[in-house]
Amino acid sequence: MIYAIAGGARMGAFQLNESLIERITRKLRDGWKRLIDVLNQPGVPKNG
Repeated sequence: MIYAIAGGARMGAFQLNESLIERITRKLRDGWKRLIDVLNQPGVPKNG
């Protein structure tokens, strides 16, 4: 399926314009998820 957006090139449905705030919030959510995954990993303390 192809859409023509006013002032923009023709593009597929999966490439519709994403606003900057959506990109920023998606990247922040992904970063927080990665941080939580890292912090939840079991650690093995080393002495010395």
